[in-house]
Amino acid sequence: MQLVAIDLETTGWEPASDRIVEIGAVRVELADDGAVRLGRAYATLVDPGRALDPTITRLTGIRDEDLVGAPPVGEAIAGLAAFLGDDAVVGHNVRFDLGFLAHAGLEPAGALDTAELASILLPTATSYALTRLAADLAVEAPVAHRALADATTCALVLGHLARAAADLAPDVLDELAATAALLGPAASRFFGAALARSVRTAWDRRAPVRPALPPRAKDPAKAASLRAARAFAPGGPLAAAYPAYEDRPEQRALAEAIERTFDAGGVLVAEAGTGVGKSLAYLVPALARALGGERTVVSTHTLPLQDQLVRRDIPSLQAALGTDVPVAVQKGRSNYLCPRRWQQLRATAATPEEARLVCKTLVWRASTVAGERSELNLLGPEGALWARISADDESCTQRRCAATRGGCYLERARTDAAAADVVVVNHALLLHDARAAGSLLPDAEHVVVDEAHHLEDVAADAFGHRLEDWRSRRDLDRVARSPLVLSALRSADVARVQRGEGLREEVARAHERAGETFAALRALVVPPEERVRVTAGVRLAEETWLPVELAAERFDDALGGVQLAAQRLIDAGGDDDEVGELTSATKELIGARMAIARGIHDPRAVEIAWLEATREAVGLYVAPSHVGGALRRLLVDRHRSLVLTSATLAVAGSLRFATERFGVADIADELLVGSPFDHATRSLLVVPADIALPHEEQHPADVAYVVEEVARALGGRTLVLFTAHTAMRDVARRLEGLADAGIAVLTQGVDGSRRALLDRFAAGSSVLLGTRSFWEGVDLPGDLLQCVLVTRIPFDVPDDPLVEGRAERYDDPFNEYQLPQAALRLRQGAGRLIRTATDRGAIVLLDRRIVARDYGPTLIASLPPARLVRTTVDEVASVVARHVAAS
Repeated sequence: MQLVAIDLETTGWEPASDRIVEIGAVRVELADDGAVRLGRAYATLVDPGRALDPTITRLTGIRDEDLVGAPPVGEAIAGLAAFLGDDAVVGHNVRFDLGFLAHAGLEPAGALDTAELASILLPTATSYALTRLAADLAVEAPVAHRALADATTCALVLGHLARAAADLAPDVLDELAATAALLGPAASRFFGAALARSVRTAWDRRAPVRPALPPRAKDPAKAASLRAARAFAPGGPLAAAYPAYEDRPEQRALAEAIERTFDAGGVLVAEAGTGVGKSLAYLVPALARALGGERTVVSTHTLPLQDQLVRRDIPSLQAALGTDVPVAVQKGRSNYLCPRRWQQLRATAATPEEARLVCKTLVWRASTVAGERSELNLLGPEGALWARISADDESCTQRRCAATRGGCYLERARTDAAAADVVVVNHALLLHDARAAGSLLPDAEHVVVDEAHHLEDVAADAFGHRLEDWRSRRDLDRVARSPLVLSALRSADVARVQRGEGLREEVARAHERAGETFAALRALVVPPEERVRVTAGVRLAEETWLPVELAAERFDDALGGVQLAAQRLIDAGGDDDEVGELTSATKELIGARMAIARGIHDPRAVEIAWLEATREAVGLYVAPSHVGGALRRLLVDRHRSLVLTSATLAVAGSLRFATERFGVADIADELLVGSPFDHATRSLLVVPADIALPHEEQHPADVAYVVEEVARALGGRTLVLFTAHTAMRDVARRLEGLADAGIAVLTQGVDGSRRALLDRFAAGSSVLLGTRSFWEGVDLPGDLLQCVLVTRIPFDVPDDPLVEGRAERYDDPFNEYQLPQAALRLRQGAGRLIRTATDRGAIVLLDRRIVARDYGPTLIASLPPARLVRTTVDEVASVVARHVAAS
């Protein structure tokens, strides 16, 4: 297979011929054995006729003076055209390059994309960036971010992908070649060539074998040997099994408190600082209770922590303790592939995005055991398409998927959970199970909620209601396109046809009423507002609210009509699968009707209703103002014990705010164990007392000045946390001067995904600017991160509907709700700094209100102990640099 690998370096993202600054191309011969032979090369700098963007200089080292005497774009493109001839090209994210070439008047004869091929052939890879992919494949790549070097790397990666393709079964390759036709003829030829090279003669169609869980077995004697005092002792089994084991009194105290709670029952709210090792502290008692015949459910907020517990922490702990307790992970149904729905997409794929997902999952299904979305690296539109093949459909059952190769992954996970003694879930599933009266998870005596500071927000969503334009139309379309409806319309039975037509007419009426309702709701959100709380005052404004009530009443009636017409068709009978699909689709309409009732016609004083609008859509949302009662009723009362733990629950040394929000203030035992790390010596809290206040015009300039000076002093290694995207982008624009020092400015939402930003930051010489999602979950130990700058105290916007509604419960909303919330969030941001016992660095708070307002001591007392230094804007960098350099 003859190709030309190409790469362009450009000064911007928008295709334009006057932005090309370098072209690299190399001839590639892909041999029958997958070996790549490189031929002649074409490389040239290009004079774009404009000054270079600092970003391109930082990435490539190309400067304006390097382009003096370089050919203009037209001449360089003509040279590339002559080099290409009639050959197809291969590139990494090649559509980007093709866009620029098209603007310059060159359209190659076909194109192959190694990023797309890698996504298909390596569906579980952590990254498809060229440099990361080359490293993972052990490709000895030339220097990155120069055109010819990247083109050469692309060609070498292609060889690895060709060999990976040849290892697939012939019938898989045959289908890949056919489906990839939607990706272009070059992709189809690539898989066709792989089929010709394949040495395998048949594909083993048996599903990968899922290891059977060990049987549940009681062992009281072994359970007694796992008491926390012994397990965590300096000479205990953990110390013997883990070479790097450290005796941590804080960890032992937490484990013993959890053990007592499991023994006696009740509720424990426990804060454990960074480095305590919370997971081992609750897993050891959980394994001990399992040997006594009791099940524990462990809930986390994030799927990555869930996977870490099941794949790393628990297996290593069981090996250390000599136990073999059955452990299972269970996730929400949308996390599992539905083989039946996947087959439907496989048979009807009609777009490149659909074809890419089918190809990717076709390869993945040959190796997956769990069928979980988290195993896949889904790109762009693939994430949205996942909803069409996931088990997030009440009609998905083991029986319906039994005829499909691999069986039902969701039911398999539920079966495993029912057989396990420790079940790891996430907060969303835990709370949806609680709302569904325990129908989703197996019964358990004990529940541990890790990352408990997220529980309230997840509960507000789980116990709330929503009416969204896109969701309503999707659900109605699903009813109208249900296989039972389609078969009824094709039936020879006149009565059956009439029922199908009648249902279609009801759906059309509901669509019309939906449009009226959402138009009336949108009229309540006056730009530039994006969120509006639906208060009693809003409801009293008849001119704007009456149209909402009337339209919503008609919409609700129309939804009822759809449900009734669907039931008539269901009652007439039909194929079981078709009846199940329509029944499931109709149930989805219940949520919209509940949101109409609780948000419009029958509001409740204990709930908050609000509207959110974008240019494309509008939604109505309802959430409880306080979830404590529901948590008490649905979690506490249903289990023998409940442990709520996190690194950030206390405000100024008190857990009162957390226990009140959880609804357990009157019954919970409390425990505070600090971090084993020496924060007082190793961290510094720096506040410039002369910095402009956050609302003052000078503040962004002051922030940018401090960030730049600190970054220069530390060679990057700085994380800057913002509370708003607008302020972050403003400061980012003021930091262009850092490029001269070889320091990259990485901005959330501008310079790539969260994973890509963290990877680039870890490579060094960078400043990372982030908003809310970077205030937690960032783990950059050692010298990777030496300074965290917080640009302002993270108070919630007081007129945010949820904040306003929740705060109304308190006599003093600021001090009793908003200040504690800000303190907890500030702790989360500050917690990014010291991640190991040897870390050293500074927290710089660029908001002098913390030392000037009467609430400042509460915030400072909520932070890890650190020496407070008040200084000036001009001195911040030198103070930080001296602290970091101190031994």
